[in-house]
This record gives sequence, C-alpha cells and structure tokens, in this order.
Amino acid sequence: MNRAKAEHQEPAGGFTLVEILIALTIMSIAMSVVIAAFVATLRGWQKSGDFIDKLHHGDFVMEQLVSATRSAATSRNRPDMYGFWLEDSHEGEFPTDEVSFVTTGNEFLPRDSVFANAMHRIFIGIGKNDDGEAGVSVRVMPHLAELEDWEDEEGWVISTTVKGLECRVYNMQEEEWEDEWEDTNSIPSLVEYTLSMEPLEKHEDLVQISRVVEIPVAPAVDGAVAFEDEPEAEEAGQEAGGNAGEGREEATPQAIVNGAGMEETIRRPRENDK
Repeated sequence: MNRAKAEHQEPAGGFTLVEILIALTIMSIAMSVVIAAFVATLRGWQKSGDFIDKLHHGDFVMEQLVSATRSAATSRNRPDMYGFWLEDSHEGEFPTDEVSFVTTGNEFLPRDSVFANAMHRIFIGIGKNDDGEAGVSVRVMPHLAELEDWEDEEGWVISTTVKGLECRVYNMQEEEWEDEWEDTNSIPSLVEYTLSMEPLEKHEDLVQISRVVEIPVAPAVDGAVAFEDEPEAEEAGQEAGGNAGEGREEATPQAIVNGAGMEETIRRPRENDK
C-alpha cells in the first residue's frame, strides 16, 4: 500500500535548466543597463568637474586681466610711452596674442615685486614654463624704459590651464571689432578679451571665456555696441552629462557697454549648436 503511494507521488518542485538560463540572461541584460547608466553618470560628473575647474582658472585670470586693464594709465606729455600695444598671433589651435599697457595695478605681480604699487608696463601673452607647458605669461618693465633694454626679460606663467589669449579692439569710426591696434600712442576705449582652454574631450571645441572692458582713461563710449559679425565664444561645459547642445538658443547681445563703464561677461553658444 505504501509502496503504491510512493510510486504515484508527484516529483519535488524546481527549475529546469532552460528556465535557469533564461533567468540568467535577463539578469545579465538588466545588470548591463544599470552599469552603463552608472558609467555614463560618472563620466558626466567627472566632465562637469573638469569644466568647473577650467572655469575657475579662466575666471581668475580674466578678473586679473580686466582689473589690470581698467587700471591703465596715460600721459599727454609722453603718449608714446603710455600707449596700448597689441600683437596679433596664433599658434596651432590657440590664439596667442600679446597685449601691453602701462598700469598702476598690482595684478599678476608677486608680492615682493619691485613694481608693486608703482607705475609699470605689463606684457600679458602666452608663454611656456620651465616644464615646457604653455600658459598665460606675464612680464613687466619700467614704464619709461626703452623696450630694447628689456626684450630679454623673462616672464612667469600665471596659469597653464589657460592656453590661449585673443584681444580685439573696437574701432569707433568704423564701428567694428578689429584684431590689430595700430595707434600705439593711445589707448582704445573698448577691448575684448577671450581666454581659451583645452576641450573637455579630444576633438571637441575649445572652452572659452570672453569679456568686454571699457578703459576709463580712454575716450568714453556713448551708445550701443553690436556684435553682429563677432565670432561666437564656446561653452563646451554644456555638454557635460551627455546632453550636448540640447535646448540651447543663440544669444545676441545688442548693447553691452555704456558711458558709465559697464562691463559684461559674454558666453555665447557654439557654432555647432545652432
């Protein structure tokens, strides 16, 4: 009797080999999706951090540059020694302009500099440090000294994060921005600085910060200054997180400077985002 019951008893419940394989396949796909999402999020976070770090360096250099420029000095007796000089240059993918003017500010100067709190001519451009890294370079000389006597004076690199410097001046007569400044015995009313940094990833656009500055000792600017033909500055950091260029619109400021000396940071979308 008991043997008959045992022979007709249902087998114990369990999973077949096929069911186990199917479950493992589904689990592998789910894990792959989770890992891919985690890696994408981590890369976006790292990319955002790199962009913020670049902006911190760029903003620091830009603030120093703007402050020094607004402290520019001039003289009616010796305009040839107090003029604004601009050397337009380009090396590789980065602009390497050099600007020079006489200033009373202490921007970019070491604390123990003999030129601190004194009138001096400052040169700001792109140079290399002892390790061969390019960056914003500064050198100074007495404002009334002959340039030939100080041409071999070595400068120092302020930031190797900023790789490029571009300067443009506003032609009040032609009402347009120009890359050259030939009137070296005077000071332009408006200058535009653009700092360039390496892209966040290879083959991407440069990270750039632009600023327009009105120099107080120059003739005052009255009226609006348009930027219709101005090349666009880039905001590579908007790509961080994988949403490159989505939902962005083109910005076209029509009036950025007035007679009160207002200055404004300009961050325009890249050409590829149009």
